[in-house]
Amino acid sequence: MRKQSSKLGPSLELYGHVDVLLAKGRGELDVVAQVQRIPGYRIEGEVERMAHAALIAELAERVCEDRHPLDGVYELAVSSMDELSRESDPRRASAWFLMTALDLLGYAPQLINCASCGRPLEARPAAFSPEAGGFLCDRCTLPAMDLVPLAAIKVLRLMASGDLDTYRRLKLDDKIMDSIDGVLQTQLEYHMDRRLKSLAFLNRLRIAQ
Repeated sequence: MRKQSSKLGPSLELYGHVDVLLAKGRGELDVVAQVQRIPGYRIEGEVERMAHAALIAELAERVCEDRHPLDGVYELAVSSMDELSRESDPRRASAWFLMTALDLLGYAPQLINCASCGRPLEARPAAFSPEAGGFLCDRCTLPAMDLVPLAAIKVLRLMASGDLDTYRRLKLDDKIMDSIDGVLQTQLEYHMDRRLKSLAFLNRLRIAQ
């Protein structure tokens, strides 16, 4: 789409779900020849929700090479945007997206056994190591490592199981969500070649609030 005044513009609102017909343009850019909005979610208004939508969109774009989509990423992004539009706390929706995306990419953290020695984790707070790929048992935890609360570990296990209905019903306070975000973001950034701009913005926004 070359002109901002194009009649196609309103259908191309940010983070919308659309069906488009593209024509090959000059260079690397395609031209939008036809567009139809697909009924469903709508994300607009508050800055925080839009920032979480940016995180979903940026990560989905980052893991897909141009014209070579990764199976499952498009469907995950659409379902996550829909969940984001429904969820009262946008952090919950993007956390679910990050957990599912990590599993899809083969980077899911080890949550049941020690990521270093393989021993079953006891029902207690545990340290998380992105280098090892998950949580560590008491024997493998270094003295300076912070511990993730057991409640957060249990929620992460539920998320990894894919039980979205139960996850929606959980009451999660800010402390638990901070721990969940910390684990997922640390695991993601360890495996990404560059930091996500949207994630950095979200963290600055959270500090400012």
